[in-house]
Amino acid sequence: MTEDVVRPPRPAQVNVAFWLQLAAVTLLLGVVGATIAQAVHYNAEVSRVAALVGGVDPGEVRDERASNIMLALFVGVPTVVLCLWLAVTAWPVRRGSNIARIFVFVAGGGQVLLAVAQVCGGFLLAPLAFTAMDSGDDVIVDDGVSWEGDSEFIDTLYSRTETVSGIYFVGVLLAALSVLAITLTVVLLLALPPAHRYFSPKPPQAWPPHPALGPMPYYICPDPSAHLPAAATITAEPSTLAPLSAPTPAPAPAPDQPQD
Repeated sequence: MTEDVVRPPRPAQVNVAFWLQLAAVTLLLGVVGATIAQAVHYNAEVSRVAALVGGVDPGEVRDERASNIMLALFVGVPTVVLCLWLAVTAWPVRRGSNIARIFVFVAGGGQVLLAVAQVCGGFLLAPLAFTAMDSGDDVIVDDGVSWEGDSEFIDTLYSRTETVSGIYFVGVLLAALSVLAITLTVVLLLALPPAHRYFSPKPPQAWPPHPALGPMPYYICPDPSAHLPAAATITAEPSTLAPLSAPTPAPAPAPDQPQD
């Protein structure tokens, strides 16, 4: 025999986590839109500068277009994956799905690991930069390409797109930090005890065993008078009782008759 599991009412923590998760999805959609707009803008600037300067090496134009696409994919693909992840799990979390809650925990942990990896990667590359600065020697790589100075095409292109690109990268950084903070807040709210009871409800507990009856469960009867003796349950209103009368005296014995 299986016992029905009764889910408690949805706590306020779950409702707040649901709306915060939708807010994170909205920010991620904004990052995706900004990335697409930046890629289109940069590609158009490449074409304008190439036509303005004239006599540009086609290889430089091709490389700039390829780097633009790679940057858009590098930012856009993880953003789209995280956006879909949080969007798909938002409604099941509100309905009480424990599996969806676990997926939200995974999303939060993945963002923390990615942030830690980026910070640690920067610290690992820092000694190499200081070593190169202390040596004071120029590193010469003979790959057939002259790096003595940028071409007029590169200089003009970067001067035209520097402001827009700077605003884009600052916005993406702020949005990424905001999404990380929101996701960690959602994880904290879903891990609180009221939310945990909502996602992992337990069946009702049986009554403890009675000392005299052993392991048999006992219950509190709502009508204890039903278990009293029958004589104790007989009640009558005073108006329905017959009045008590004096006892009738016994008849006197007849006197003895004279005998003839």
